[in-house]
This record gives sequence, structure tokens and C-alpha cells, in this order.
Amino acid sequence: MINKTEPSNDDRRVSPSNQGDRTSLLRIAGWVGVIIATPFFLWVPLGLTGLVPSMIDVFGIVGLRIPAGVTIAGLLLAAVGFHRV
Repeated sequence: MINKTEPSNDDRRVSPSNQGDRTSLLRIAGWVGVIIATPFFLWVPLGLTGLVPSMIDVFGIVGLRIPAGVTIAGLLLAAVGFHRV
């Protein structure tokens, strides 16, 4: 008796040609996220050393949510872009 195994719906994969396009788009999105987050990462130590105005001087205490939100959005975009399935 021969057992024939048929692929289930879960075994379907993206075709290799389409997967390359998607991977490159995700990688571009990841680098865009890194580029968005980098200026705020650099601003903190430069502001502490006095080379540039601190974020508190520019945004105020309440306004620190703005650079924090932009940085987190960039990091989330980078996480999605560089995620490997």
C-alpha cells in the first residue's frame, strides 16, 4: 500500500521570483526605519555633551513625546523590514 501525501494549505509558499521582490522591499523599509531613528539616537549624546541643544531645550518636557514617537516608529519599521521568516 502506497501512502500519498498531499500538501495542505499551510504548506503553500510564495514563489521564489515574488519572494525576492518582497524581500528587497522589506529590506528597503528596514533601512528607512534605521535612517529615521538614527538622528535622534545621535542627538541624545551630543545634547548631553553640549555640542547641540538638548531635546528638552528644543521640544520641552511635554514635547519629548514627538522625538520618542518618531524614534519608536523608525525602530518598528526597521524591525519589520529586517525580520526574516
